Amino acid sequence: SLKRHLAFVKGLGSQGMSSDESEDENARTISYPRVYPAWRSAQLASLLWKVGDVAATNVSIQIGKCKKSGTQLRVRPHRDKVNEEAAAPPGLPRNCYDATWLAKLSERQKRELRVQDGDYNFT
Repeated sequence: SLKRHLAFVKGLGSQGMSSDESEDENARTISYPRVYPAWRSAQLASLLWKVGDVAATNVSIQIGKCKKSGTQLRVRPHRDKVNEEAAAPPGLPRNCYDATWLAKLSERQKRELRVQDGDYNFT
């Protein structure tokens, strides 16, 4: 169940999320390809995708409401694009950070990041 991860995901705040990149705002459906923070591990990304899919499903089920005319459909396709400039939230467990990204940091940057020695249980 994703409920056990709720406090952890909320604690990540906006820094843990993917950003969007607009493609064509004149189309009926606007595509906002996801741009992933380079610091984020595949395990953390997978958890956030699951949470995002559940949230999107809950929002898309409109009971007793009509879609406003003129509003565009929004899709967020997965892409391989990463944001090297995205700020990493400090103090996360080691397995939340991408190992390759982490290895490139200076010792000072690693100290400032305050990586927790333990791993987060993503199961």
